Amino acid sequence: MIKLKDILSEVITIPIEVGDTILGGKFKNKKIVVKDIGVNEKGEPTINGKSILRVRPLPKLKEGKTVSIFDFDDTLVNSLSWIYVKKDGKEIKKLDAAQFAVYKPKKGEEFDFRDFDRKIRNPKLIKKNADLLKKQLKKNGRKVTILTARRIGMPVSSYLRSVGMDAYVVPLGNSDPQKKADYIEKEIKKGYTTIYFMDDSPKNIKAVNALKVKYPKIKIVTKLVKHSY
Repeated sequence: MIKLKDILSEVITIPIEVGDTILGGKFKNKKIVVKDIGVNEKGEPTINGKSILRVRPLPKLKEGKTVSIFDFDDTLVNSLSWIYVKKDGKEIKKLDAAQFAVYKPKKGEEFDFRDFDRKIRNPKLIKKNADLLKKQLKKNGRKVTILTARRIGMPVSSYLRSVGMDAYVVPLGNSDPQKKADYIEKEIKKGYTTIYFMDDSPKNIKAVNALKVKYPKIKIVTKLVKHSY
C-alpha cells in the first residue's frame, strides 16, 4: 500500500524554470515572471510562493531556423562618419551615428549620408559586440547578417574581412526604421522562427519589436546597444 506521506515525499518535476513567464491571477490570464520555485507546508510545489495549481505555463518557443542580425555603425564599429543635416540646400549641422539614432528632424530638414558611401575612416571595433558577432558566425546552421542603412555594403564587408569576420552584409540605402522591420519580416516569411536583432537606434528596435505582436509564435529577441558617450 502506498501511503500519502510517501507520495508527498517524491520529487515532483514541473516544466517551468526561473525566468520563464507563466499565466496566473484569478482567471489565469495575467503574465507573471517566475522568480522562485519551492514547496509549501502541504508539500505542494509553488511558484513565487503560490501553489502551482493556481498558474499555468506558457508554451515555450523552441529555437528553430535562426538568424542573427546586427546593425553596423555604432553597434559593431565607431568611425569618423557623419550625417549632414541640410535645410533649404544649406548644411546646418552634422551628427555622428549615435546622435542620428535619436535625432528628430525638424520641418524642412534633409539628411546627407555621403560619408557612408566611402571607405570607413578611423574605425574602432566595439569589442563586446564584435566578439558576440564572431561567436554567432561560428555557430553551424545559423544565418548571420549585417543589416545597415548604408547604401553600399562593400566598405562594411571589406572592413569586417580585414578584422577576420566574413559576414553577409545587406545595405538598405534607407534610414527609415520600418525598412529594417520589413527586412526581418521577409526573413520570417522565409521560415525563420528565431530572430536575434542588435541595434543602437531605439527607433529601429521599436519598429522590430512591433513584429512580436504580429507574429506571436516567432521568437524575436532585440537588444539595444547603449552608447558610452
